[in-house]
Amino acid sequence: MALATALVVVPHLAPGSYFIHVMIVALIFAILASGLDLVMGYCGQFSFGQAAFYGIGAYASALLALRLGWSFWAAFPAAILVTAAFGAVLGIPSLRLAGHFLAITTIAFQVIVNLILTQWHGFTGGTAGLTGIPAPTPVELGGVRVSFDSPTAYYYLCVGVAALALVIALRVTGTRLGREWLAVREDEVLARTMGINTTWIKVLAFTLSAALAGAAGSLIAHYLRNIHPSEFTIWTSAEIVAMVILGGRGTLAGPILGAFALTILPEYLRVAQDYKLILYGVALIVMITFLPDGLLGGLRALRVRRA
Repeated sequence: MALATALVVVPHLAPGSYFIHVMIVALIFAILASGLDLVMGYCGQFSFGQAAFYGIGAYASALLALRLGWSFWAAFPAAILVTAAFGAVLGIPSLRLAGHFLAITTIAFQVIVNLILTQWHGFTGGTAGLTGIPAPTPVELGGVRVSFDSPTAYYYLCVGVAALALVIALRVTGTRLGREWLAVREDEVLARTMGINTTWIKVLAFTLSAALAGAAGSLIAHYLRNIHPSEFTIWTSAEIVAMVILGGRGTLAGPILGAFALTILPEYLRVAQDYKLILYGVALIVMITFLPDGLLGGLRALRVRRA
């Protein structure tokens, strides 16, 4: 509740356009990290392909808007469905692979997607990317016309999508499906002997994770109005993995915390910006060694000790 209140009042407390831009990017990465947490944190499957889904969602939404003239409100759900379909396809290798073998497969998928975005000049624009992506068309809310050309309005749109993504993730993880994911994470063989359809639930984890990444991709495309393959590389996937591990896997709130920390801090610490990837690596080593449950897990442990 406190976090929701803070996100609502942020533009009024710090109305600078650059700060709002950073917050929009942080919210988009929070959606990406929440999606990856379903696969890594709850289902226990390693994935380094989240940026590939992010890119698929961005390009799908942008191409629908530029080539077919669709509005954001039509392209957004379509991009989610397209990306979810790719997620289901990537989930198939998880039926026979696990651990580092699955991780390598997702890395290969990530590299292939980035190569397609870079080399298919006639469709994706190649290294030049796509430009002129339209902003969401204005909507009427309570008799007030809201234009999303304003960074503040787009910020609240991202807050709404991030909140909806979190609610969906919380609902799903609180159901029988969420408990089955946890069972697979702890011991897949035992889960299978207990009658859990591990095939179905692992594919579903990748599908839902990809769907959230597709939503994030559509948001970034229509916010920046131009996209390039360099924004959806293996390094972006590594950043998202770092956010999940830093915040705490299998908590949902933890990856969101990690997303805000690793998006906002480098923007305001120039040294951190220059050596961002090195700092990510050091942070991961420290977290895995001293706080394997992440920042949120560490805070919970500290609270228990004090109690």
